[in-house]
Amino acid sequence: MLGDPMETKPIFVICCLTIFIFIMTSNYLLADVATLKRIAEAERDVTYVGLRLITLSTSSGSRTMEELVIHRTAEDSYRRVVSIIGGHKSLSPENDRERQRNDNNRNRNERRRGREFRWVPHRSQFSTKEIELIAQNYELELRHWGEKIAGHETDLLIIKPKHTGRSTKHIYFSRDKGVILRVEDLDAAGILRNMFVYNRISFESKAVKTKWDSVKKEIKPEPWHNWPSITLAGAEKILKKKPIQPTFLPTGFQLEGLYKLKIRGSEPIRLKYTDGLLDFSIYENADDIQSETTNRPPNRGDRNRERPVIKIGEISVRKHQRVPDNGFSWSSEGIHFFISGPIPPSELQKVVESIILKTDQK
Repeated sequence: MLGDPMETKPIFVICCLTIFIFIMTSNYLLADVATLKRIAEAERDVTYVGLRLITLSTSSGSRTMEELVIHRTAEDSYRRVVSIIGGHKSLSPENDRERQRNDNNRNRNERRRGREFRWVPHRSQFSTKEIELIAQNYELELRHWGEKIAGHETDLLIIKPKHTGRSTKHIYFSRDKGVILRVEDLDAAGILRNMFVYNRISFESKAVKTKWDSVKKEIKPEPWHNWPSITLAGAEKILKKKPIQPTFLPTGFQLEGLYKLKIRGSEPIRLKYTDGLLDFSIYENADDIQSETTNRPPNRGDRNRERPVIKIGEISVRKHQRVPDNGFSWSSEGIHFFISGPIPPSELQKVVESIILKTDQK
């Protein structure tokens, strides 16, 4: 016996609506991912020169600088701080008192200031792999903004996390050129942590060439900006054993690559993990921790003693915090480990626990 056509009709309508909504949602998502790809291509291919204000949150407070950016090609793209606008603005009284107690901080700030005024590579915000991971781990929303930044009409792409404890990024980009003109990074609580905005920018090839010709002799990239990538076999050769990879990773994170570093005569290996937008790194160094510590300035050892220590099994692990990063360091089986990134400490600690457990099992 056939069913009543009037009873089956609502079900048919609901199914059609569900399919329609799914198709429309998928189309919007694909369109927003396509927008991110367009931005990445523009950041690589469009030539420009401009001045931007950049504000960063650090463990000592917030800092605002003015940067000159020159982008000719993906290979010839550099930036340099041209002025510091004001000093540190403390994020908390505790940080302020700690800075006043430690005279050596002033020396470090002067050294850092000297580094900041050098030309450094200006890299694209997003690689192809990062875009793939962002599409998996974040929701993208395109808004037609219309307001002008540095004289250019803009649209807004919002990248919102699917997982708790992650940051949100607001990207304002030129509607015509696709180049990023303003970025706002908000932490998991919605607090603005870092941002930059162009107050002047030119896409005219003549202006770019003129500025490039006037500064190209000053540009001397330093080797620490281009750490070579290596294979697992290469890392094993340096460490004299296989690098320890965690068995636990925060949701959505993947190994992006391994890199060989050279720091103060030692050669730590860096394992970089990313979810497309956020990164954290694990550094493994075959040097004995005692010899490394004795080569450090006394004040750094003093700061280490002030840092909280937790026990994971039989291993003593130091906790670190340099806004916005959290970190842990420890030594085991002749390897010194340091892990750091803008990830909640509870998640990073699980990564540490998985490494220590794996080390104990070897």
